[in-house]
Amino acid sequence: MPKVCLQRSKVKVLIAALMTVFIAWAGSAEAHDLWLASGGGRIEVRLGHPGDVSLPEKPRLFDLAAVGAGGKPVTLLDQLSVADKVLSAPAPKGASVVAARYDSGFWVKTTQGYRNTHRRNLPDNLKSLWSQKFAKLLISGEGATQAVGHRLELVPLADPFRLKPGEPLKVRVSYGGKPLAGAEVEVSDAKTKTDTPRKVTADASGIATLEPFSGETLLTVDHEAPGSFPDLAAEDMLSATLMFSRVP
Repeated sequence: MPKVCLQRSKVKVLIAALMTVFIAWAGSAEAHDLWLASGGGRIEVRLGHPGDVSLPEKPRLFDLAAVGAGGKPVTLLDQLSVADKVLSAPAPKGASVVAARYDSGFWVKTTQGYRNTHRRNLPDNLKSLWSQKFAKLLISGEGATQAVGHRLELVPLADPFRLKPGEPLKVRVSYGGKPLAGAEVEVSDAKTKTDTPRKVTADASGIATLEPFSGETLLTVDHEAPGSFPDLAAEDMLSATLMFSRVP
């Protein structure tokens, strides 16, 4: 076979492989979670799942703020930078909570997989959604139990830094400021990759009772709601995380 034909065959195989990777990525992009972690004097913004983290797109992060015990937010967006493939900002002083909001955009599912667009562009779709992500990081100090007003939010009902060993933590799941009964909360150590995460179901008052890990604990909840903009997406796909770290 002529050399040029071999080269073309290799290019076709490479393109096919790249398309497969892209479709797989697109199909899961809207399902990735956003969470915040502290380390080295900085607040890191992470996207993905424990054990499988990717670099968030900086323009999609439209809110990153430090909140003190008094509830007044101070933006950290102007301090964001990327180093060693990590998006982060300097750790704020005197803050009890750091909160973030991230817009993953509109997604449409077709027979060829997901596309990052809205249903107006692809009206003959299998599914359409708008993906938004919310994240909170608790910092040891007064005010850790306050709500920040995210559309979907996990709010601890006790200071997790003051829990005794083995003492459970109650967390309220709220959607639109109201309790979200029956919500499933995933509990992880923020490091271990697993297909069967530990889950706790919230009661009729939206309260989930769980046992935190010694060290880092990452809580995650997802919720599907009717589309805020039905002409663009039939559903809103929301996810929220709550992260805190206790000294073992």
